[in-house]
Amino acid sequence: MRLVLTYNPIEELPSWITDFNMEIQLSTIREEEGYITFYNNPLKTPPSEIVMKGKAAVRNYFEQLKAQEEDYIYEAKLLIIGEPGAGKTTLAKKIENPDYELRENEKSTEGIEVIRYEFPFENNKTFRINIWDFGGQEIYKSTHQFFLTKRSLYALVADSRKEDTDFYYWLNAVELLTDNSPLLIVKNEKQDRQREIPERQLRGQFTNLKEILATNLATKRGLPEILKEIQHRISSLPHIGSPLPKTWVRVREALENDDRNHISLEQYLDICEKNGFTKLQDKLQLSGYLHDLGVCLHFQEDPLLKKTVILKPEWGTYAVYKVLDNKNVIRNFGRFTKSDLSEIWNENIYACMEDELLRLMLNFQLCYEIPDSRDIYIAPQLLTENQPDYEWNGSDNLILRYAYEFMPKGIITRFIVIMHRWIQKQAYVWKSGVILKKDDTFAEVVEYYGKREIRIRIFGRYKRDLMRTVIDKFDEIHASYHRLKCKKLIPCNCKDCKGSQYPHFYEYERLRKRLFDRRPEIECDKSYEMVNVQSLIDDVIIERHDDIKNEKVPDVIVNITNIKGNASNSNIIAGNQNAVNSER
Repeated sequence: MRLVLTYNPIEELPSWITDFNMEIQLSTIREEEGYITFYNNPLKTPPSEIVMKGKAAVRNYFEQLKAQEEDYIYEAKLLIIGEPGAGKTTLAKKIENPDYELRENEKSTEGIEVIRYEFPFENNKTFRINIWDFGGQEIYKSTHQFFLTKRSLYALVADSRKEDTDFYYWLNAVELLTDNSPLLIVKNEKQDRQREIPERQLRGQFTNLKEILATNLATKRGLPEILKEIQHRISSLPHIGSPLPKTWVRVREALENDDRNHISLEQYLDICEKNGFTKLQDKLQLSGYLHDLGVCLHFQEDPLLKKTVILKPEWGTYAVYKVLDNKNVIRNFGRFTKSDLSEIWNENIYACMEDELLRLMLNFQLCYEIPDSRDIYIAPQLLTENQPDYEWNGSDNLILRYAYEFMPKGIITRFIVIMHRWIQKQAYVWKSGVILKKDDTFAEVVEYYGKREIRIRIFGRYKRDLMRTVIDKFDEIHASYHRLKCKKLIPCNCKDCKGSQYPHFYEYERLRKRLFDRRPEIECDKSYEMVNVQSLIDDVIIERHDDIKNEKVPDVIVNITNIKGNASNSNIIAGNQNAVNSER
């Protein structure tokens, strides 16, 4: 049995939820029985970052909450995004100080800049906004998936004179990468030049678009209204007002007031100890929670990075961008060495941290080490745009395509990093594609960004094995995005299409549905021949158990519309357990 409590107004889970002999999950990925699924609920207690860790983390949260008083954190991020020169830095400075004087030809932000801003909040509290001003250059777009965080407010700044803002790209990116965080559009009407944007179409497509505001940052026209709207929207974010154990808030405040960019794990544990923590698992649960929020970085699974807690994520972010912006690295098409990094990170703030920063880049899949080389690395975002010449055996290929409704930047470069050990001769790789060789089998994987597609061709001795590996890696990358809509397309194997480089394609999920509905054949749109559905799949993919939905597991789908946003009534689940029994 799976109890599916998705798309409900549940804000609070009861502590007794962990007494059920069922695991708790926040996604819809697992299909097997024994799970209670809370996908797409506005959870505040426990925070969704805790629920996503499963039942043990939820139980530990409630035990700590029971053992001490509740407290609250009034803090959030405002991330300012947009094209280069739109006025992002000016807006950030104007929020901090409305009397900030604009400078002619102000230098565009390189990487990222963080500004702290505070305003008075309810009950004599102070609300703190961490303003992240992002560089808008193209190279940074492929790294957005690592630094655009949920539980944040976004401001998209558009220069009304240039009319170069790709609203659909930015709105799609925020919706996809941040689990639909709220967004404001700020029209910077330089020299009072006004510009119309397709507001009705944007609002119809993007539910997270809250307001479209106009300003002239030079004259401060419209600035008070923008400040008011920012304060309102950011203080209304779902996590604001969520109860946390008092020790968590104390440690968070201690870390926030710490001027250091990073501390050792021992120093972090000592701060926890001084603020009331006693158990190691509680201390690590908090650092994991803060990591998931993007407040600090602590990679607990990495043998090197687990020894360091990065208190200022912008410190690590800026270090990464210094490499990607370095002229020598750009000139060498993304190639650099450890000695190059010593030169790039030669400031005191990076002293003795080169290994950790390099590991950070590796963890973010921003670079890879060339196999059998001596400390030589490649950042694939900076590879040549030109596809190299190579011969390809076009007969008897396995072919697969991925088609995206919206394609975020960086998918193919992440794939290149993951598969780098099999790059053919470590030479057949470019910014949008790669040739892989594994066990006398070759794969060509190419991104066509303008068409929102990735195309895969494979020939050789173990085609289906390599295809399975490629699919698994793309599935991992796709799963890291919250709302990615992607179709896996399988080629037809009728007499006209088999062996063709341009066959008819079928959606994989639709083929699986036909099998589920006992429709074993489907017509080819090119030859009109009826083909066997299972053979279409078997020709390309070695299916694994988790590819096939378990038909024996009944889902109990519960819509809760009358409980006023909580799940404190035990009859909700107990009552539906009776429904399960009667269903069986």
